[in-house]
Amino acid sequence: MRVVYFFALVSLVLSASILSTRATTSYLPAVDPGQFAQYKVLKDSCHSSISSVCQSFGASLNSLNDTAYAAVQVVGISGQTGVILELISIYKNGTGAHAGALVNVATGESNITAFSLGARDYFLLAGGLAAPEQIWYTLSAPTFNKTINEMVLGSPRNTNFLNYSAPGSYLGVSYLEHAGFAFDRSSGFLIEINFSLRTIITGIAEIDFAIAMVDNNVWRNAHIPDFDLGALPTSVNSAANTFGNSTITLHRLYGFTATVKLSARSSASGISCSFSANSLQNGSSDTSILSCKGSPGTYTVRVEGDGGYSVHNTSISVTVIAAPIQPASILSMPLLYGGIGVATLVAVLSAFLLLRRKPAEAVVAHNEAPTPAI
Repeated sequence: MRVVYFFALVSLVLSASILSTRATTSYLPAVDPGQFAQYKVLKDSCHSSISSVCQSFGASLNSLNDTAYAAVQVVGISGQTGVILELISIYKNGTGAHAGALVNVATGESNITAFSLGARDYFLLAGGLAAPEQIWYTLSAPTFNKTINEMVLGSPRNTNFLNYSAPGSYLGVSYLEHAGFAFDRSSGFLIEINFSLRTIITGIAEIDFAIAMVDNNVWRNAHIPDFDLGALPTSVNSAANTFGNSTITLHRLYGFTATVKLSARSSASGISCSFSANSLQNGSSDTSILSCKGSPGTYTVRVEGDGGYSVHNTSISVTVIAAPIQPASILSMPLLYGGIGVATLVAVLSAFLLLRRKPAEAVVAHNEAPTPAI
């Protein structure tokens, strides 16, 4: 009973001292919707004397090695301490992916897992913090080691540093991991992480990776790599059951390298469309011919391009005109009209020949005398 009382008293004293210390600190977001930071993998390696060890430890790092670039974008603010994020990844094979995340900058709780530190977010912290404050408003939250001013992407920024070491075990192998984080003090965005893992028995496994911010629009004039679509012409006319074409062009913006998949949808049934190329890969032609044909009518065809984390569209108006009715020919008329036509043609030709025949001269017999003139 005394032990319970002792821990209760210690908890009360610690809580009071922590709360009084934190009274001057506000764990609130310091970012705005639309702000983002872009990252790249600086290093990613695994060395081991046992091949299966790197395969096991490195499985979670494969996506890092395959990543061309990644970004964390602020979508919105939820309540007082929540931030809605979109995590964006573009891989070296041209594919892309994105996922939404809800982060509480006061507690660090998140629906994503950052590295091996559990369900806590290390991509974005509250703004305005400094050493030796805790990174979250919780009893177990680690504290910043130091806050210094340094050059970050060409600008002087106050930067918070957090370093930690922790033992662990995986598949029966004991190891010690070290991680160093750097955060922008003003916005709370992650600037860099360096991670290393060494097994207790030397040579079994050595894992190293580093991720760093390479651009942002917080203190720089940057843009997330993106694209848009255009169509030429935007209005197409064609006869029924013949193809009408429009050229779809992909414009890559700010270093966008992902593959874009195309799809088309019509405002009404009665028309079908296809592409000369259903996907546009970086380094290849960024154009595709849209071909549509169908029954008479006017349609709006919406072309959508999916780049993995970004989707854009453009629209084309397609008018299908009914084929003109051709006049019936003489040969296609009924037999009666055909007979009348032939008879008329024979009569006309006969009259023409009679009109063109010259009058015949009189023939005089050799034994007849000419008739004297009166």
